[in-house]
Amino acid sequence: MIGCDIIEIDRIKNAIEKYGERFINRILTPKEMEIFEKRNRSLQFFSGRFAAKESISKSFKTGIGKELSFKDIEILNSEKGDPIVFIKGARRKDIEVSISHGRDYSIAVSIIKDKEEV
Repeated sequence: MIGCDIIEIDRIKNAIEKYGERFINRILTPKEMEIFEKRNRSLQFFSGRFAAKESISKSFKTGIGKELSFKDIEILNSEKGDPIVFIKGARRKDIEVSISHGRDYSIAVSIIKDKEEV
C-alpha cells in the first residue's frame, strides 16, 4: 500500500500562529517535540512530519481519525538519519517513508510492504 502527502509550509506556519502550542502538541509526540526544539522549531521539520503522518495514514487507507491519530504515528531517525516509523509505540519495519522539503512545500511518500492492522 502506498500513500503520499504534500503540504504548503506557509499553511503550517499559519496554523501554528493561529493555534500555537495546542496545534503543535496535537501533531508531535514528546520525542518528536524534543527534535523540533533542538532544530529551533524548524517549520520544515514540522511540516515534513505532518506530511509523513498523513502519508502513512493514507497507506493504511484510514486517514487521520478514530483508528489512527497524529500522535499514534511517531517518526524518529536512525543514526544515519533515515526515518524510522512507530505506530502506537511499536517499531514498524514494514513501513518505509521518505520526507523531503523545499522552500515552500514538504512532501512525504510512504509504503507499507505487507499491510498489518493499525
